[in-house]
Amino acid sequence: MKRTIVGAGPRGYVTVDFFTGDYRVSAQINVRNRTVNDILNDKRLSYIEVFDTYISRISQPGYIVGSHHVALLRKDTISFAIVPTGESRPSGQRAYRYGGKLLYQVFLTLPAFEIQGKVHTTGKLDLYAFLATNVDDFVILTEPVARVANFPDNTFSGEAFLVNRLLVTMFCASEQPERAA
Repeated sequence: MKRTIVGAGPRGYVTVDFFTGDYRVSAQINVRNRTVNDILNDKRLSYIEVFDTYISRISQPGYIVGSHHVALLRKDTISFAIVPTGESRPSGQRAYRYGGKLLYQVFLTLPAFEIQGKVHTTGKLDLYAFLATNVDDFVILTEPVARVANFPDNTFSGEAFLVNRLLVTMFCASEQPERAA
């Protein structure tokens, strides 16, 4: 079952799907003057507050096990978030050109997930530097698709993913990059 998630809610709020090793949390997040990228990569916050929350198991994404008006999510347990493209960039970045003119096809694993997508770079992709020395905890993937490892028919896609690099267990990249448009 493939799910495409993109959304914008009331002014100042953005619809985001957060994934942990066991659950999918669909919720609204108040971004104010920031982006979801800014909030997830803010080192001062361990938790994020979300609203109009719907919770489902990743094994049964269409079955809602709970809904709540407000909830807190611990950021270090979020495997990845599906966000609109504009929310995946740091504030003030208007285009993916800030990330680079080369696109590498990547495959990575997280607890319970396999993800394919593209990483934007300014030069040759250094896997070690990307995972071990990157300043941001959540990194951007474009054209992403996530598959639940134990339920391979359950896939999720969206405009962009913000992936928790600290939870990545394997990271692979294509040898030859594509040129970004």
